[in-house]
Amino acid sequence: MIGISFYFGFKIPSEERCKMIKESGIDSVITTADKKYNKQNGKLKEQMNLFNKYNIKVSSLHMAYKSSELPNFWKRGIKGAILKNRLKKDVKLAHKYGFNSVVVHLIGEYSKIGEKRLKNVLKLCEKLNVPLAIENIDHQKIFLDVFKNINHSHLKFCYDSGHNNVFDKDFDYLTKFGDKLIALHLHDNMGKSDDHTLNVFGTINWEEIAKKLAKLPPINLDYELIMCYNEGYLAEQVLSTCLKQGKELQFLIDKYRKEYIKNINIKIN
Repeated sequence: MIGISFYFGFKIPSEERCKMIKESGIDSVITTADKKYNKQNGKLKEQMNLFNKYNIKVSSLHMAYKSSELPNFWKRGIKGAILKNRLKKDVKLAHKYGFNSVVVHLIGEYSKIGEKRLKNVLKLCEKLNVPLAIENIDHQKIFLDVFKNINHSHLKFCYDSGHNNVFDKDFDYLTKFGDKLIALHLHDNMGKSDDHTLNVFGTINWEEIAKKLAKLPPINLDYELIMCYNEGYLAEQVLSTCLKQGKELQFLIDKYRKEYIKNINIKIN
């Protein structure tokens, strides 16, 4: 399936936006549990009512967060405990509404107190069968530390193509952590800033991404776009272009998957 962020950069009323997404042919949406976006998207319950009304599926749910607060998760004190409980609340929301995972940003310095909190969240994830998908952002060390120190069935990975292109282009997340991949945030940029744009405005080698995804289980192709910065592009054009590039990426994945399977069979025989 091909999905898009419910808010993709245009101040369009939520129901009209839902109708546009459905009519474009895009299958699903990713959205957020963060209340600070309620004015933009409506409350999560209201969003779900619209998704159900227009028969739009949901994919991943992004955690509620404020970047400046996130380091507290790894420090002793009430602020870190509040962040842990907030994340557990998001896991419960994802379970309630049928999202396939909760996407998480990690910022800070790895610690045993943070590890204990994260394991506590993962215990709930396992109980509710809602994976926690750690996203690659601009804080690679804490990302690597978590996967190095915690081995859990519900600790998963969300690959963000745009972040990879800006912050650590030479690091191959999909190969190193592909076995944990459960969610995608697909978008492009020129390698200088996190633009969240379409392929036509970026430098990412999508054929290389297709080759890597071809070796992994099928996954929803979710585009996390914020297209209001690209002058002259209307919302309808964004949706149609997103669908087109999603289909092109899926074609490449299918093509390379057939080649990959063929090569495996040749080696076996």
